[in-house]
Amino acid sequence: MVADEDRNRLSKREHIARHLGARKIEFISTAIIGVVFGISFAHLEYYYIKDPALQISNGEVVVTDSNFDRSRETEPIIGNMYQYHLFPMLFIFVLISFAALWDDMLFKLLGRHKRVKAAFVGIANLITAIVVEDFAWFVNRWAVPLESDPKGRLLMQSTDWTSLHLGAIDVGSFVVPAWYLVAIGIAALAYYGGFRKHDRLN
Repeated sequence: MVADEDRNRLSKREHIARHLGARKIEFISTAIIGVVFGISFAHLEYYYIKDPALQISNGEVVVTDSNFDRSRETEPIIGNMYQYHLFPMLFIFVLISFAALWDDMLFKLLGRHKRVKAAFVGIANLITAIVVEDFAWFVNRWAVPLESDPKGRLLMQSTDWTSLHLGAIDVGSFVVPAWYLVAIGIAALAYYGGFRKHDRLN
């Protein structure tokens, strides 16, 4: 009887250990998918979103056609964020970033401690995706700018919206927004918390 219980306990522990291995792959894959989506959305935002209410690199979009339909013009909701930043961009970022946490909450195979780790990784994924999306927008402007972009061929500048909130560090031909550094630091700590002793069964 004792031997059977030990065998069952070992089998369960092996099952959990195998699940933890797959879960680590899920952590890494969601981070990669978030980065890819961030780059893709930056491309979409820079080249294809044509809402006339938006500014291109802080330069006003001039419309000379008197019959131009301005019914779609909108105001930012939060800071420089428009509706499309919240949905679908941020909505999809959250779904992808916290995929492991959604799994843990749905199937409840692992305990609360492991769900906390999944939440840490989700936070790190979300922050990383946002930073990548913002930076990729400026890479598009620098690498292949729109003809109508007055700041084409320039990376982040001190007058860009991304540099106005917390300031930026001037490194010559471009600046590094201070919030990038803060966000990267928080993401690094969150990743550390999520992956630290991840494979422990208790």
